[in-house]
Amino acid sequence: MAFSAIIREIGRSQFTKELLRKLERSGCLTLQGIPRFPKGLVASALAQAQKRPLFVVTATTEEASRWVTQLEAMGWQIWHFYPTSEASPYEPFDPESEMTWGQIQVLADLVAQSTAGEDRIAIVATERSLQPHLPPPDALKPYFIPLQQGMSFEQQTLDRQLAQLGYDRVPLVETEGQWSRRGDIVDIFPVAAELPVRLEWFGDELEQLREFDPSTQRSLDRIQQLILTPTDFAPIIRAHLPKDVEASEGMRRFLGLAFPQPASLLDYLPQIP
Repeated sequence: MAFSAIIREIGRSQFTKELLRKLERSGCLTLQGIPRFPKGLVASALAQAQKRPLFVVTATTEEASRWVTQLEAMGWQIWHFYPTSEASPYEPFDPESEMTWGQIQVLADLVAQSTAGEDRIAIVATERSLQPHLPPPDALKPYFIPLQQGMSFEQQTLDRQLAQLGYDRVPLVETEGQWSRRGDIVDIFPVAAELPVRLEWFGDELEQLREFDPSTQRSLDRIQQLILTPTDFAPIIRAHLPKDVEASEGMRRFLGLAFPQPASLLDYLPQIP
């Protein structure tokens, strides 16, 4: 029996109903004396029974990776490990691009899920994700640009926005953060996606979106929509800095100057009523 089927059975059990009643009364629930695997089964059953996302916080990256592997088999439509660094976000240098792209991918999925009203998302992170290290959601969301098949969008506006988001224009798209144009065909490798995407336009109408293989440049499966994200948090922070502050590197150390209250991953999670 698949783990997802086990979770459905646990969710229908009297045991889970009792736990849910206790959770509703007290607002919290402590599970003690059981290993990680059964704890994951129960936590997934409770979250899915309430149609809420699951957020797992661990002490170490090693423990987080074990949780991610476990949650893959437990019926979650989307699961993520949210990467963080042991270094302070206010160090005078920027983190590795891959770490920033991983964070943006999680935030993009959270925004997409909240917009669509979906709840089948599980996120695993270390306690470092709880410290303020992000622009507030209201500042970041305007930099997320949704593209959908059939929509109208001025191509010159798209070109300008890709530059503002930090994408590099190249003759051939091969890696994250690049884009190219050949007439009415625009190739983009979003940093929040696993594969690059080919946009086919007819005038200002987006006729088709396809993923493609960056090594062969051959088109793959069609997709219905795409969320373009910035390649880094620097443009958002820079846009909110006072005019007398000049900064070019280590932009995250200026979060406190750009925003009265920098955000953590918790601020991007769906609010529980």
